Amino acid sequence: MSNILIYNHDIQKYPPIITAIKVLLSLGQKVVVIGYCSDKNTITDLESKGVIYFETIINDIKENKIIKFFKLYSYKKKVEEIVTKEFKSDSVLWVYGNQNIWLLYKLIYRFKSILYLFETPQLKVGLRYKILSPFLDYANTMQKAWKVVCCEYNRAHVTKAYFNLDKLPIVIPNKPNFDTSKLREILEGEIETLFCNKKVILYQGIFNYPERRLDELCQSINYLPEEYIVCIMGGDDINKKRLMDKYKSERVIFMPFISAPKHLEITKKAYIGFLSYFPTQGSIENVINTLYCAPNKVYEYSCFGVPMLSNDIPGLSLLFEKYNAGRVVSNFTPENLASAILNIDSSYHQISKGSIELYNSLDITSLFEELIS
Repeated sequence: MSNILIYNHDIQKYPPIITAIKVLLSLGQKVVVIGYCSDKNTITDLESKGVIYFETIINDIKENKIIKFFKLYSYKKKVEEIVTKEFKSDSVLWVYGNQNIWLLYKLIYRFKSILYLFETPQLKVGLRYKILSPFLDYANTMQKAWKVVCCEYNRAHVTKAYFNLDKLPIVIPNKPNFDTSKLREILEGEIETLFCNKKVILYQGIFNYPERRLDELCQSINYLPEEYIVCIMGGDDINKKRLMDKYKSERVIFMPFISAPKHLEITKKAYIGFLSYFPTQGSIENVINTLYCAPNKVYEYSCFGVPMLSNDIPGLSLLFEKYNAGRVVSNFTPENLASAILNIDSSYHQISKGSIELYNSLDITSLFEELIS
């Protein structure tokens, strides 16, 4: 079977797409990728394994609205031409993200399609997409798909109910498909010295504020023994700079963004993995996505048996409780975070074992086999 995967942002930053490509290849499937990838080594590697790659737009969020509009128009036309040419009798079209559903809805009507949603989709169509797809019937397009995929059970039910789907979307959690056997040591010099004989509380991710509250984590180090350090890793932005200006020290260290899968070389050094998701006032979609988050970080930490710590939200608290893989903090203060860290330390072996159990509980290959069957 030929699988045509479409996305209009950098696939290197979306592990579920890279995972899908790798799993499909392992299942002997043909794969065509239409989109953009910033890491040329990734594309070279995939092409060496038989992937056919069509590069489209570089979707830069910093560009002005007029340029974005015309880029989307060009992207829409180019994708329609490629799909019409490449689609065969045994093909399946994979459309990633609700923006692509809006843009390419005509293809969904014409061809056998899987609509792959990273999160609860935006419920209202954006203005530029209304202009580019003036005859779009959003709900009917969702209903026309062969299959719909969500990353989490609760959000699958929201999607089914809102769009009046006949069946519950298939749930495929965001478990990355990384080959950890090829990891090598990259800790050198100063970083290696800082990590040596330390219990590293690691945060890896973005710095959106106030959704990701990292101040309390940085402050918690004041209530912990000397062997603990906080390591915060991710791309530079104004929120990261604010944290660095305020908290950078010998016990609160900051690292740059490291692309996947190399970042796992740091992940495996963590003593505790930290996650934080605080819903902010705004759209109901964002609130649902935050409360029922399904981060790939859960599986990155648990791959190495790293216990986890987070604020109290259902998407994480229920998972940690089921497998005894981590702890949540309801009253999110530096003192309480420190107390939870010491609680994990006191039962470290059992919680680490639960973290590994969480990782092994999900067979991502079997889920994809079921999806394409």
